[in-house]
Amino acid sequence: MASGADRISDLPDDVIHHVLSLLPSRDAVRTCALARRWRDLWRSVPAVRVAGARGWASFDALARFVDSLLRLRRGGAALDACDFDLRFDGAFPGEELQGDTWISRALRRQVRALRFTVSTHPRVPIPLSDSPLVSHNLTTLELRGVQGNDQVLDFSSCPSLVDLKMKDCYVGGLEMWSPSLKHLSMTYCVFYCDYRTRMDFPSLVTFKFNTNTGRTPLLETMPSLATAAVRLDHFCHDRCANGWYDDCGDAGCKGCHDYYRPDEYDCVFLEGLTEATDLTLLAYSKVYLFNRDLKWCSTFSKLKTLFLNAWFVAPDLSALAWFLQHAPLLERLFLRVSKVPKNLVGMDGSFNQLEQPFAASHLQIVEIYCREVDGIILKILKLLILCVLVSTPRINKTQAVHGSKYVFDGTGVSGASRIRLFGSIEKI
Repeated sequence: MASGADRISDLPDDVIHHVLSLLPSRDAVRTCALARRWRDLWRSVPAVRVAGARGWASFDALARFVDSLLRLRRGGAALDACDFDLRFDGAFPGEELQGDTWISRALRRQVRALRFTVSTHPRVPIPLSDSPLVSHNLTTLELRGVQGNDQVLDFSSCPSLVDLKMKDCYVGGLEMWSPSLKHLSMTYCVFYCDYRTRMDFPSLVTFKFNTNTGRTPLLETMPSLATAAVRLDHFCHDRCANGWYDDCGDAGCKGCHDYYRPDEYDCVFLEGLTEATDLTLLAYSKVYLFNRDLKWCSTFSKLKTLFLNAWFVAPDLSALAWFLQHAPLLERLFLRVSKVPKNLVGMDGSFNQLEQPFAASHLQIVEIYCREVDGIILKILKLLILCVLVSTPRINKTQAVHGSKYVFDGTGVSGASRIRLFGSIEKI
């Protein structure tokens, strides 16, 4: 201003702290040179943000800065968020990366939301120490590119933790546990190939498990679960090399080897999801986990919305029929159907569910998405019309955005019901 007055310095400390919390910490610290009033304001900023390794003369210079940043914070100053976003395009610093030390110091500063992500090329997970995370203030934790063992993955010493996100992490422990966690997201993580990690989250409300590698973990019951979205791709090791949905009996098949452990568990994964009201189950067609789990799984007594892809088709639509029978409150069903490999072998003891009459009493909306209407689609329609519509359906054909749309209207057990078939759409 023309008068030369410093109006910004006249702002209250809380306002200045909020503004500084939006900046990278390196820039926030530089404001100490503006005036005497700003000399120590950076020490009480409620957020620490360290982004990338670029712009530093060496990694050692970055490490010294972060050490000083955490060590010199004003005692008692609230730390709402701590964000370490470390990306290395060149040489990886290896053991010089003091991730454990920085995380521990942030927890001692009573941080509420902690994000620690490491990105390297090639991708190398950063091992964390053997000591558990301990904090009564931490509510949100995001980890990426790290490796955790049994100690790190035991979150029981963080009783306020409610939100956990893990991406590109190596799950190197036999158990993950938190009595308080409500929201869990795991994407592109690597699990052990020879045994299953036990996951115990009794307070979980939302669960996302997407495109992870290795053996699918063993889920304990989650009585508070409301929403779950699961995707098992070809990275999942729960698939038979011989194309069986049941145990092939081949000792050389790594997928089937040690899958059945009746002394430890029957249902591996789905039993932990039985309390969900909104459920998405997507799987690569050769992954057998869901089909095998249904042999022991309990009723989905609260389920109202269900989304399935092509895994339910083989060997005889028994998986679809199972859900129609064992999800008594199901209202909305979405099916995405694609080609199923013909070499997949059915399960021992499977039966033709189409011959067993039953009614999906609450089902109101069914939507089927497919590339073409073939014999499999007609079998699905036959099953659904028998189970959903108690009156002769009226068929309407209209033009949808991607091809033809067939609508089967009729009277269901609980009133008007509708089956929509999108006969030809682009690949999803």
